[in-house]
Amino acid sequence: MDSGATRVLVLAAFALTAASVILISGGTPNVFLNGDRLEELDVIDSSGGPMVPLKQASQLFGARTDPGRDGGFVLEWGRTDSFYIDKKHLSVSGGKQFIDLDLLVEKLGGQVSYNGKRADVSIKPATLLSVSTRTSELSLNFDSYSSFSRSTGNNTLELRFFNARKSSSSGEVNLQKVSSYLNEASVMNRGNQQIVLRLSLKKGITTTIKTQRGGSGFHFQLEFQEQDRGRTFTPEEDKLTTKQNFSYNQMQLWADGGRQELHYLEISDWSEGYRLLPVLSGGKIGQGSELSRLVRENFGVAGLNANFFDPETYTPIGLIIKDGKLLSRDWGKRAAIGIDYFGRLKFFRPDLDLFLRTSGERITVQGLNRPAGADDLVVYTSEYGKKIRPPSSSICLELQSGDVITRSITAPPSVEGNRTVVVATGKKRTLLEGLKEGDEAEFDWTMEPFIPMLRGAVSAGPLLIKEGRKVLNLEKENFSYNGGLVQSKANRSVLATTGEGDLLFIVVSGAGVGLEALPGLLDKSGLDIENAIAFDGGSSAGMIYRDGVRIKTVGGIRRIPVGLALISR
Repeated sequence: MDSGATRVLVLAAFALTAASVILISGGTPNVFLNGDRLEELDVIDSSGGPMVPLKQASQLFGARTDPGRDGGFVLEWGRTDSFYIDKKHLSVSGGKQFIDLDLLVEKLGGQVSYNGKRADVSIKPATLLSVSTRTSELSLNFDSYSSFSRSTGNNTLELRFFNARKSSSSGEVNLQKVSSYLNEASVMNRGNQQIVLRLSLKKGITTTIKTQRGGSGFHFQLEFQEQDRGRTFTPEEDKLTTKQNFSYNQMQLWADGGRQELHYLEISDWSEGYRLLPVLSGGKIGQGSELSRLVRENFGVAGLNANFFDPETYTPIGLIIKDGKLLSRDWGKRAAIGIDYFGRLKFFRPDLDLFLRTSGERITVQGLNRPAGADDLVVYTSEYGKKIRPPSSSICLELQSGDVITRSITAPPSVEGNRTVVVATGKKRTLLEGLKEGDEAEFDWTMEPFIPMLRGAVSAGPLLIKEGRKVLNLEKENFSYNGGLVQSKANRSVLATTGEGDLLFIVVSGAGVGLEALPGLLDKSGLDIENAIAFDGGSSAGMIYRDGVRIKTVGGIRRIPVGLALISR
């Protein structure tokens, strides 16, 4: 046999082998969803069964698909359900990512049955519970998430919700409340398990879509605005809710020898609509409140617990900067999250020097806004919420505008106004012996790394991921490897950002996870995490968020002194 014939046979054999893996001739099955045929769905046959395009099929089945880490995808569906599809489960054909139909349906909590060339998919549809309208807006409320598409043309808008159905009590659009924006409106059940919202807009009207997904279901809101005036008509009473562009989700993962429940609040475009701020119980250091109260008192829409603390005194352990003012110092170079003037986040390990600046020297300060020890030099500001009670004889100075205004052996019970109180006990008293009333003295501090225009910061640690790389270093952050904080399998809270710039509040519950296993768990989630820091865990680990007018809480059963709150701009 000549070489040309051999080449033809080899190529033919290769082609047959490839076809058996990717595409087998003989016809593909017709896919039906809850009894309706999905004629537009592309289907190919593989040796393992029918495969469907991941994004197209997920949308038709009512799920949302987002890019994940390492080429995978995160799918969200139901009320708060989500899961990660690893790249290894996907095949590429015609520029599309295909996935096994049975695997996708199983992940979405459904079932597939086959009868010849018919594949019947059963996935619980989202139910449209109500349609509500008021001046300049129209809302659809579903019992669970429904993916949707939008198409426009010649003053018309059509929204198509997939794997959804109307309930008998869902109602119709009340045109009277939005008559200045609409000519006609209708909500219809269509084949292929779809609901179609069709609107005829009056000339010069544009629309904005806002969605919210949480434990109570899926809220879809359409706002109308006059294009020629460029202003929106959002009611003033909804300031705390209309800007919400976040969703609460959860997934289950196996890690650190047990099944973990990963709860996460995903906030997109967060820096445009929100500010992230440290919040203190009563605005003071040394007091405790539930996280929900901390966030509510600061008119927040979501929040996460922050620093470690002494459970007896509620004294925070670690860095706190609020409104540019230092309120608590670093501890053991443990990691912190910093927030600059523009709202940008900095993940870093701070190293602070605290001192009194006098006319002749710099006097090193050991503590800030915490109880003084036996041989100690501590500074107190007006944010200290407890009585100042040195354990033994002391020298106490009150400073104001860079000068010593009083000197005493008795500490004042609290700090007034813009004054600063300095307390030296034991051997440290000698450091203040040369200072008297009228002398120059001012509390100051420096920090490395230097962060320009730093406005806020909280810490706990450890730093888990930075710029996409795992950077866990327990020794560097002064965590005892054999200590309970590291080895205990506990609930954990994490603040993270993604490669797309989204903000994530994360609480891990379930079997509990040790600190060493936490970066691997985050990586396994497929959430495309770019930076991540852990905060106080155990019964302190918690987050809250607004679900419409309700406040929802995940974990966090104990009182805490410090939290991070997401505030609408």
